[in-house]
Amino acid sequence: MGGTFDPIHYGHLFLAEEARVRCRLDQVIFFPNHQPAHKQGKKAHLDPRTRYELTALAIRDNPYFQISRIEIDRSGPSYAFDTLHRFQDQFQAELGQEVELFYIVGADSMEEVLTWYRGAELFDLCRFIAGTRPGYSLEVARAQLTPQQAARVEWLEIPGLHIASSALRQRVQAGLPIRYLTPDAIVEEIVQRGLYRDSQAIS
Repeated sequence: MGGTFDPIHYGHLFLAEEARVRCRLDQVIFFPNHQPAHKQGKKAHLDPRTRYELTALAIRDNPYFQISRIEIDRSGPSYAFDTLHRFQDQFQAELGQEVELFYIVGADSMEEVLTWYRGAELFDLCRFIAGTRPGYSLEVARAQLTPQQAARVEWLEIPGLHIASSALRQRVQAGLPIRYLTPDAIVEEIVQRGLYRDSQAIS
């Protein structure tokens, strides 16, 4: 499960756990990106190392959740194609050719996946798990794909958690609480380290 995670919140975590259980995944790997590549003009507000630390903190109590530095240790834009290609090589070497990768995304990302770098080729590297997200439709996302591509997607209708990282950042800047939107450990780190007080994004 890739993303900027700026910061990670319960929407990310719930989608990951729902996908794990309903699609019978052995594990879910979170890989915070170094620099968002497919969202034009988007910059992260925290540096990659800090976002990695917060994500690791958020998932530490779930034995099925793991975290990878695969993208934050690679400079420049983070491309899902490159990451999934490396995961495929790694896991096939470790576990055999039968291993299958799934890429967990929200309906908003599924709508745009064909605009990503080598987006159409991603369907050869993995299957997708697309979960509903308030304001976005799985049917709209499905309509962007060919029938063959749509068949490579597990479409999950899940309870909508209307939480966005941008909203959390805005609440912090406004001095409003973010408890119950993200794990308490993340709230404590944001408060203690004074994160998101400055609205300036980094490259």
